[in-house]
Amino acid sequence: MKIIGKEIISQVHKQAGESPRLRMNYNIHESLEEDVHKLLNSLQPGTVMPIHRHLHPAKKETFVLLQGALEVRKYNDDKTITEKYVMSRESGNIICEIMPDEWHSFEVLESDTLILEIKKGPYVPYQKVDLLK
Repeated sequence: MKIIGKEIISQVHKQAGESPRLRMNYNIHESLEEDVHKLLNSLQPGTVMPIHRHLHPAKKETFVLLQGALEVRKYNDDKTITEKYVMSRESGNIICEIMPDEWHSFEVLESDTLILEIKKGPYVPYQKVDLLK
């Protein structure tokens, strides 16, 4: 059994704030080879999330907003935003599922934004074809 509470969350927020990337994950899964990856992501304003997709290999990405706020964006092939949603307690949007072929990114709107991300394993680094130039 694993219990994740305020000590771990505080630690991952601190690490995110000190990271040049302004984000830090805490893996709940034990191995990058597991079939399902579950991780906390602490996100700070100013972190850069490149426009990307998860088509090679095809993976849905689901995240649950636990704390803070962000704007999730969907794009077409020429980098035009086609949809955007504020994810926050105030907006009522707290769960987002992204299909494998959907170009997406987000902008963090509040410090110490925290999401629970779930996607199919094993871990495969971004493929060049899944980064929108």
